Amino acid sequence: MINKKTTNKFKIIYKTINMPDDQHDGFRKQGLDFLKQKFKKTTDDFIKDTYPKKDYANMRVKISRLINKDPNSPHYFGALELARDLSKYFNKFRTNGDHYIAPMFFLGESTYVDIIGASYSNAQVGLFKKSEIKKIAVPTRYNGYQAITSKNPISSGMIRLFKPRKLVSYTADNMFSIAQDKKTRIIWVGFIEPKSNGKYDILDKSSSTGKTIQTLADNIDLSWSSRIEYSSFPQFWDY
Repeated sequence: MINKKTTNKFKIIYKTINMPDDQHDGFRKQGLDFLKQKFKKTTDDFIKDTYPKKDYANMRVKISRLINKDPNSPHYFGALELARDLSKYFNKFRTNGDHYIAPMFFLGESTYVDIIGASYSNAQVGLFKKSEIKKIAVPTRYNGYQAITSKNPISSGMIRLFKPRKLVSYTADNMFSIAQDKKTRIIWVGFIEPKSNGKYDILDKSSSTGKTIQTLADNIDLSWSSRIEYSSFPQFWDY
């Protein structure tokens, strides 16, 4: 049983604070920041390793202007050129099976969402403390969503995305969804089945056959519900 004090924090935590999308001429600044932190390198380290000494000052200015670029300003040193140089530089430091860092890692838009909690083998969700909340990169179409991770042995590490909601969403009915019991404040992950009396059952269904394995919660009122719209096993680079 999830501690009631934890579930009551949901009203406080249940607000998404997204990192801004990178739209600086197509350059994904978060990708660079991530690698600088991972390999303990600075932009200056990259410049000194990659370009002639006579170009150091000029490249500092060019890179700064590109990364922090006004969309309406002219540009000469392009995002693709910088991405290629960064890819070549950071690949030098890969160890222990690190993924190859392609130029495209630094390009395009990205959206970051909060992982606010985890689901467990009892199908209940425990919310993280504010200090434990991490962000994860997801496709831009999921901007404004929130995520939970799985602590269930079968799907351990999987993240699931859903829209934050304050009310019951009928799009979650008869779907794999997340919902909160109005009386107990317990947050459930499972198939939400509406009943004729306006209440709901939360069901555990087999992903192979679709048959009901057990009823997790019976004849309950919901505070809110939201359909799980995306699931994946993230890579190290997504955090």
